[in-house]
Amino acid sequence: MSVSRAGLAARNHIVAVRIWPSSTYSRLTLESSVPLHYKQFALSHPDRLVIDIQNMHLNPVLKGVDKLVRVNDPFIKSARVGQFEASTVRIVLELKRNVAPKTIRC
Repeated sequence: MSVSRAGLAARNHIVAVRIWPSSTYSRLTLESSVPLHYKQFALSHPDRLVIDIQNMHLNPVLKGVDKLVRVNDPFIKSARVGQFEASTVRIVLELKRNVAPKTIRC
C-alpha cells in the first residue's frame, strides 16, 4: 500500500483510491487531503488484510473500493469498506492467498 498527500481538494477525506494488480504483487494506493494515521493487520481463515484509518469518515470515493478489484487480480479476491468506529474507516481486502504486506508513505 502506498499513501500520498493530495492537494487541498478535500478535508480529511480520501480523494482517490486505486488498485493495480501484477503477477508479483497487487498495490492499493490511497490519496488523502491529510496525512493518514492507520494500522494494518492480517487475519486468516479466510486470509484478509485489514486497514483501519483513524480520523476519517466514509465518502463516495471509499465506498467504491469494491468495484476496483479485478477478477484476474492474483492476490486480492474482493474489497469492502465501512465506518468501523465513529472516526475510523476500515478497509478489508479478502485475499486469494496469504501475503506479506508492505507499506510505503509518499
